[in-house]
Amino acid sequence: MTPTITCINCGAVVPRNPRLKKQKYCSAKACQKAMRRSWKKKAYAKNKSYRRKHLDIQATWREQRPAYEYQKQYRELHPEYVKRNRELQRKRNKKRHKNHEPMIVNGNSLSLQPIGDVTYAIIQVKKLKDCKWELVHGYNAGIIRAREDLPHY
Repeated sequence: MTPTITCINCGAVVPRNPRLKKQKYCSAKACQKAMRRSWKKKAYAKNKSYRRKHLDIQATWREQRPAYEYQKQYRELHPEYVKRNRELQRKRNKKRHKNHEPMIVNGNSLSLQPIGDVTYAIIQVKKLKDCKWELVHGYNAGIIRAREDLPHY
């Protein structure tokens, strides 16, 4: 009886190749591709020189083929993609407009216009206690909505 192996890619039980010591894959094309992909993934993770070479090749390829050129060419060759993308963007814009949410600007930003009878104050905040606030441009400042339980300035 000839020894057999179970392919780790497709699960087929096939006769073992006597010339291979640690055979894990069968000879099917898809399984051979999976084996190469697995080897490359391991080599990329462990071998610094392989990774450096791979990244250098990728960088050279990217310099020769700028992304914007590819995108421009793709749009020219696929007008149905452009049309579909525009229609979907219009739907998203209508949906945002329906909810009265700003399209680009942050809705939580400070408005110079008074909103109803609510008063806002910008003060320096050292410790966050019983108040609602948000950072303004990463500085140690906050926007606090005046409430009855907070002191008035």
